[in-house]
Amino acid sequence: MTLRPIAAVSLTALLLSACIINVNGAGRMPTEHTHQSLQLDSNGLDELVAETGAGALDIQGVVGLSHIKLEADIYTYEGVDPILTLEKRGDTARLVADFDSYKVSGNSPYIDLVVKVPAEMKMDIDDGSGSIKIQGSSADIDVKDGSGSMEIEGGKNLNIEDGSGSITLSDVNGNITLDDGSGSIEIMQVNGDVNVNDGSGSLSIKKVQGFVTIDDGSGSIDVMDTKGLKIIEAGSGSLSFDNIDGKVSLE
Repeated sequence: MTLRPIAAVSLTALLLSACIINVNGAGRMPTEHTHQSLQLDSNGLDELVAETGAGALDIQGVVGLSHIKLEADIYTYEGVDPILTLEKRGDTARLVADFDSYKVSGNSPYIDLVVKVPAEMKMDIDDGSGSIKIQGSSADIDVKDGSGSMEIEGGKNLNIEDGSGSITLSDVNGNITLDDGSGSIEIMQVNGDVNVNDGSGSLSIKKVQGFVTIDDGSGSIDVMDTKGLKIIEAGSGSLSFDNIDGKVSLE
């Protein structure tokens, strides 16, 4: 008869149990969910200035819209209150969606936003983390983003400073200036010039009616159908270009 090592089995079970408790504690999700709606008359307003923390941000430009409309889903913990305001400041609409200082065990609280604005309204966005999606705009857009994917379809002149996360820019009616840390970049259908300063990640630029300038650290570069191309630095990674109707400079 073989004796089973009961003590060893019990110790293993205890260690596994402790491990499970620690993992669950670290991954604890916000326990409270509320929904809020805000609205602001856009008459006399030229620009939306937004300061947003963690959470998804979806901005939709709507032709003929006379109000800024906001829908917010707030995910937080008991005792951790959000800051959510939409106010008129001169000719600017100011949106703040964040949390005051907090200390929680688990994932940070966050606010998912859907914002509808007049299509011709300029935007100046300072975002912490989470995905950003902007579509339907015909105005200038400035974005400073920490992390998370970004997708912009439309807009006039885009000025973007991004930390990390994939970026897709399309159907832009003016120029693009992009300063990116890491993550893949895809740019297409641009009526102006494109200037990209990129740290790492693949870069694809296609169908640009202006001049393209690239300063890249690492990652593949693929450029097609532009009116000129200047590569200041290509770092590491493959480089390909085709159908460049203009000057090509490789420094």
